[in-house]
Amino acid sequence: MSEPAHGAPRIGFVLVNAGVVPKHGPFRMYVQLARRLAEAGVVTLRFDLGSIGDSQQRYANQPLKARTTLEIGAAVDHLAERYSLEGIAIGGLCSGAENAFAYAEADPRITGVVLIDPFSYRTRGWTWRNILYRIARRSLRAVNVYEPIAIRATAAPRARLVHYKYMEHGESGRILRALVVRSVRVHFVYTGRDAFNHRGQLQDMFPDLDFADRVTVDHLPRMDHTQLLEEDRHALVASLSVAIVAISS
Repeated sequence: MSEPAHGAPRIGFVLVNAGVVPKHGPFRMYVQLARRLAEAGVVTLRFDLGSIGDSQQRYANQPLKARTTLEIGAAVDHLAERYSLEGIAIGGLCSGAENAFAYAEADPRITGVVLIDPFSYRTRGWTWRNILYRIARRSLRAVNVYEPIAIRATAAPRARLVHYKYMEHGESGRILRALVVRSVRVHFVYTGRDAFNHRGQLQDMFPDLDFADRVTVDHLPRMDHTQLLEEDRHALVASLSVAIVAISS
């Protein structure tokens, strides 16, 4: 728990594990974000889902989706019982974003959701922008301005330890619509260019949904998915702290 040094917090934020990374987040990004939010008067709860980090498995007889819902619910309960809050936001990176997003649909206490690199679906706009980007990159390579990172070949490809499948479009559209109708504010952050390459792509992904000023998006094309560089983490944390305070107020 990261608490403000002075005064009672009005806003609470719950961070959900990114994949199998413990509650400190990739390269301790969750820690940096929680401390930055505490400076802004927000109390933040970082916790480990069952079988990750410090947490044991409590609901072994339940399927993964049900376990995740119960565990996130327990974290939100703890925050709500300990503090008198005007709003509770929830979020995370990658799978943590999608788990937070799915949970928010059924809990009326959630007033804001922050998703870092969640589901993304290719649109016609994505296709032509991707083609133009690749042409530009190849042109720079031809004149020795750009050089891609060489990937060393191995005798046999290594098996992936985790295979994550993003949420289906039908499910994400249903949840986003439900949150907008309930006046929950949802903030998306996308990094890189592979899956998402323009701010307008989010609206193109859900053309029949009126965001009604409840949905915002940031696109950080030069940033790595796990924020490997320290300056990237600082930039992301600064951006997220502003967005979390805004959507939770």
